[in-house]
Amino acid sequence: MFRALRSRNFALLWSGTFAANIGIWMQTIALGWLIYGLTNSASWLGRVSFAGSAPSLIFGLVGGAIADRADRKRILWGSACIFAAGAFTLAFLTATGVIEIWMVILISLMTGTANAVYSPVFQAVIPTLVKAEDLMNAISLNSISFNGARILGPALAGIIVARFGSSWCFALNGCGFLVMVATALALDLPRRPPASHPPLWHTLRAGIVYARRHRLIRALILLTAAMSLFGFPYIVLMPAFARSVLHLDVAGFGYLFSSVGAGAVVAGLALALVGEVRRTGLVAVSFATAFGLLLVLLTTMRTLPQAMLVLATIGYTMITSVATLNTLIQVTVAEEMRGRVMSMITVCLFGLPTLGALLLGTLGDRIGIPHALALGGAIVAVTACVTLAATPELRGLTQRAGERLEAPLTAASDGSC
Repeated sequence: MFRALRSRNFALLWSGTFAANIGIWMQTIALGWLIYGLTNSASWLGRVSFAGSAPSLIFGLVGGAIADRADRKRILWGSACIFAAGAFTLAFLTATGVIEIWMVILISLMTGTANAVYSPVFQAVIPTLVKAEDLMNAISLNSISFNGARILGPALAGIIVARFGSSWCFALNGCGFLVMVATALALDLPRRPPASHPPLWHTLRAGIVYARRHRLIRALILLTAAMSLFGFPYIVLMPAFARSVLHLDVAGFGYLFSSVGAGAVVAGLALALVGEVRRTGLVAVSFATAFGLLLVLLTTMRTLPQAMLVLATIGYTMITSVATLNTLIQVTVAEEMRGRVMSMITVCLFGLPTLGALLLGTLGDRIGIPHALALGGAIVAVTACVTLAATPELRGLTQRAGERLEAPLTAASDGSC
């Protein structure tokens, strides 16, 4: 079930990432609660979150090009150092009582810029650490790490914020990233053959052309983008939903996040246990449709137990869809294009949700958070159905058959554009 952990390097990376993820979710809860308490505005939640992800939108593709050219180990530990510095700075400013929204935005921009390079490198490193047949297992284990932390982190944050204040959550997040720094330094990454590289712009353009011309990758990226832009913002807007709709305190808010994590962990365990998913394309699109419909259902919930149940199911469908989409892309993309294509996924997963939160948060201030979230969920469900209809090959596609749908476009390699 945990075959990928037999790889020393993957086990190291997984352990360090798990420690960092716990801190990330603690900070997510504490920061969201702090911002909404200061502003009482859903749109401000979206603005601050957008500030953290704007660099991924602007520089995400550049980060992918760098991932295909630079020292990946150095990027991993260097970025983790920046994340730790941002968390400790946030802790100091909050503890001393001088924290203001503009300070949060500046710190978010700094760490977001580091993440624009870190995330595509992290994604590109995974296939180099495990055997090809263990890739789905590795992706599932990463999902378990991220979402297991989503169970622990919010639950701990609710207790810590109530008793000691938000600054402690920020400080603990900084400590988690120090663990990640040590882990990255201990990695023994495979050596990459030296090569002469064309100008960065040519590298970027080649990656975009490759993804645009590759039918399967294009369809999967577009579906991921729709889910990220209109579906995933529910995470960013959860403090507003918890306070204004469910009337919860910070502990109840933490339980909502933990519910998402519980469902996501079950999905990750199921995928890790199954290994190769048959008809992966159909599974990915079906669960994306279910994710959108469940978001619509969530907006009708008015009690904590009801919301927790729906959110757990949302977590299950979301992770199943994202993991299967990710696996299909990983097994389909040509190795020399991996960093650039995964940077497009990074832009989708880390940049678009906060752009969507900015849009839906502003809309939510006008028509209400439930209506805004329901609209986003409906768009996701419709997009998934259209994707399946427009790409019928997805219905019978498996994770091993992905590379046979279309051959890699060698004409779009680095030196051809």
